[in-house]
Amino acid sequence: MSSVIKLTISRIKSKVFFRINSIKRKKLVERFASKIGLVYFGFVDQNSDEHRIVRGLTVSSSHQDDHYSVGSVGGYGVTFVDRSDYVVQPNGKSELTNWLIIAIDLQTKQPIPHFFIGAHNHDQQPFEALFSTFPNMKELNMGTFEAYSAEFTSRFSVYARPAKAIEVERIITADSARILGTHFWPLSVEQHDNVLYVYAANENVTTSLLDTMLESGLWLAGHLDAQAEIE
Repeated sequence: MSSVIKLTISRIKSKVFFRINSIKRKKLVERFASKIGLVYFGFVDQNSDEHRIVRGLTVSSSHQDDHYSVGSVGGYGVTFVDRSDYVVQPNGKSELTNWLIIAIDLQTKQPIPHFFIGAHNHDQQPFEALFSTFPNMKELNMGTFEAYSAEFTSRFSVYARPAKAIEVERIITADSARILGTHFWPLSVEQHDNVLYVYAANENVTTSLLDTMLESGLWLAGHLDAQAEIE
């Protein structure tokens, strides 16, 4: 068999696999949205005024959002998107990156400082935009008031403006960090403008992953709301 024929067959197989995978992904998200009461819209144009853009550190002028779903869960406004965009690598090349994102509107009216809790995955490139869009965000050395568990500090890094470090520690307490360390990895989370973003970067879509993202996000949203009112 000639190399040309082999290449053609390989490309056909890749296209078929991609199509099957896309259909499976769509069905899983639709089933998840229906189960928790979200309205599924599918692909949305970020330039459209009909849908609210999911922001956070992954927002850009070139990202694409698919499987957009929105609704209310447990009294919280919840939005889900399957986002893709090209991220520039250290070698200068662009690589297609994917994020599953659940955005949860916090209920508190008290302002919460912008922070990002990044999971120590094999690759931090999906979140590299954090350091270019928000150059004043620095990694914090948690532990001013109390010791944080090794499970949390070995799995996550916390980023915020140094001037807000004390506020962030009072919100992300050692007890809450212990729960994050046990249950959240490999998810990453961001809080910005009183919206909580739960991220799964470059992960295959599974029912278990989507359930975990939602349950973990709702727990953390409740914790942030309660801590903000105490402060």
